[in-house]
Amino acid sequence: MSSKNIFNLEGKVALVTGAALGLGRSFAQTLAQEGADVAIVDINKDNLDETERILKATGRKVLKIVADVSNPTDVARMVDESVSNLGPLNIAVNNAGIITKPARLHEMPLEDWNKVISVNLTGVFLCMQKEIELMLNKGKGGSIINLSSVLGLVGLDPDLMPRVSYIASKHGVLGLTKQGAVEYAEHGIRVNAIAPSWFSGTSLSRDRTKAQTMEEQHLREQKVIALTPMKRRGQIDELQGLLLFLASDASSYTTGQVIVSDGGWTAH
Repeated sequence: MSSKNIFNLEGKVALVTGAALGLGRSFAQTLAQEGADVAIVDINKDNLDETERILKATGRKVLKIVADVSNPTDVARMVDESVSNLGPLNIAVNNAGIITKPARLHEMPLEDWNKVISVNLTGVFLCMQKEIELMLNKGKGGSIINLSSVLGLVGLDPDLMPRVSYIASKHGVLGLTKQGAVEYAEHGIRVNAIAPSWFSGTSLSRDRTKAQTMEEQHLREQKVIALTPMKRRGQIDELQGLLLFLASDASSYTTGQVIVSDGGWTAH
């Protein structure tokens, strides 16, 4: 197979959650640019409208779905609408995620814990259930790509304002990824995870900034950069190649893997 064909997504149908901004928007755009028709999903309608406009410029079919991934009814509707309008699902990118204000483990409000777990972990679980069910019924397999984090692999220095709910949820996503891969590999369904570290321009980085003073932002940024061997944050477009690899036939023998993009963060 030529390098041109191995990454080709023409004729494929993809679904991307958390597609209104940041990584989700970039992922959806990458898939559309490489030939896939894309269902974009988010709870944020206004910014999802902008993602729709951007994707339509690629000439591919785009389906906008407003849904909450922590709601089972919304998830079922999301998958049904995608199939009804675009056809059987080949690629699913479970990207939707949130954070709440930072708190030490023993001080985190149960409400904040439940809110993050419901979206970041239960949401991925619910999406995977429906995506796998659809791929099994279709009988041709598919690629599921879950978004974890470098914080799905390690803990975080207290000076960097960790949120145990987020860290626990992203560790949990890796468990879902590995178990899903093992259970459905023989059916041609591949399940892998991307684990980014500190990337500029993401929805989470914007939410985090809102919760900090300017001084806190500056001190945190200095420490993050100092602890990253590449001495910089990642840029969103630096994940496009990794996404395309996992979505395409280029990774046809790859499943159950967690691919980290962290500028060397976990190398020491």
